[in-house]
Amino acid sequence: MRALIWKEKDTILTGDRQKPVPKKGEALIRVLCTGICGSDLTIISGKHPRARPPLILGHEFMGEISSLPEGYSGTLSIGHRVTVEPLLSCGVCKPCREGNEHVCKSLRLIGVETDGAFADYVAAPVGRIYPLQDTISDEEGAMIEPLAVAVHAVETSKIKPGESAVIFGAGPIGLLCAMTARALGCSRILVMEIDEKRIERAGRLGFTVFDTSKADCLQAVMDFTNGEGADVTIDAAGVPEVGTQLIPVTGIKGRIIIVALYKKPCEIFFRHLSYSEQTILGTRIYAKGDYQKAIRLLEEKKVPLSEINTHIYKWDDIHEAFRIAGDTSASCKVVVKISGDSPHFSHP
Repeated sequence: MRALIWKEKDTILTGDRQKPVPKKGEALIRVLCTGICGSDLTIISGKHPRARPPLILGHEFMGEISSLPEGYSGTLSIGHRVTVEPLLSCGVCKPCREGNEHVCKSLRLIGVETDGAFADYVAAPVGRIYPLQDTISDEEGAMIEPLAVAVHAVETSKIKPGESAVIFGAGPIGLLCAMTARALGCSRILVMEIDEKRIERAGRLGFTVFDTSKADCLQAVMDFTNGEGADVTIDAAGVPEVGTQLIPVTGIKGRIIIVALYKKPCEIFFRHLSYSEQTILGTRIYAKGDYQKAIRLLEEKKVPLSEINTHIYKWDDIHEAFRIAGDTSASCKVVVKISGDSPHFSHP
């Protein structure tokens, strides 16, 4: 089968691989569409702490069921269009026993520790496979994984209608967090971003956006919240310059959610946190039920994923797809049609 293989630092090649043989409890998926994640680019650069070459990349994907385990008696059928939650948890550690498989002590992901979905076929546990309605496109189905990340972050914040949310970063996860918060009833959302094209994109999606290069972020948030500070602050940027601002822009009893992964430490002054009894919570990917919630938001047409799906490529153009995905100013989400001959498509 065709596969995109990470061979070594800064090197990806297309080549032939044996079709995967499903293990006990796994189905074989014929991949139709796979999204490019920022972590894929981190892997290629050799900076991911767990991925090791050679590896087939790809953990944001959808496809059709090609085979099911012997004796399977569930609701899935051969030919079903499905999306896949790429978690591979041990099932026996304390977090797993308590229903928190997403923070399993030995957590692995399809496309990170094991071969993924930039290939014609991928194997996955049947318990992580979810059927898709025909109203959800292949491209949208491939984006349910990052949407589930946003769902987990917003659900963790316990945001309520009438509260205010400030979201740092208008990349894919930041915009998905903003979309999810809006879908769950939050109408007072301020997106903070420095990149001009990302600012324009967030504005087109109907969000109030503040250019952090132009003026004082704290004053902008206070103006937006009538001097109260944000009820919920979500960090989807993950840079020290943002980290130092999270506590000051958040109001009394506010909740700070860290969804971005920091690569460098930042200096934080905690006194205001204590005075305001704020809460800081980190989130990791998605908890049990978040995938189903993400699918439901799509089914109910509450999250316009097509608006951030800026580039769609076919397999023959996969190297160009990765190149444009690396230009975070020019692109938002980039997906590759693994099967089919859909033409290249892009919009701002």
